[in-house]
Amino acid sequence: MSAPLLADVAPPPTLLLDSLHLGWAGLLVLPGIVALAVFAGRAVRRRGRGRGAAIAAGVAVFVALDLVAYFVGLELMFAAKRERLELRAGELLEPGPSGQAP
Repeated sequence: MSAPLLADVAPPPTLLLDSLHLGWAGLLVLPGIVALAVFAGRAVRRRGRGRGAAIAAGVAVFVALDLVAYFVGLELMFAAKRERLELRAGELLEPGPSGQAP
């Protein structure tokens, strides 16, 4: 039986595919992040700012939301690892058939 791979250390942020740390939900989150970045840039442009300010706002929104997805994904990954370690530790500490711990 194979188990999902869980890293011992956090992978570095890529600033593009970090939402995939969320599992299958990341496939829905990534287009949402891109759409919000585009809408932020368009909103800045509608307010009469220049093209550079609109691009900067879009990039800032994208980076901020991508890092949020990255940290949420890391928390989920490490929570699953903690749960597996606690389960394994509980199996090791169960008393044997004679009532004594191994």
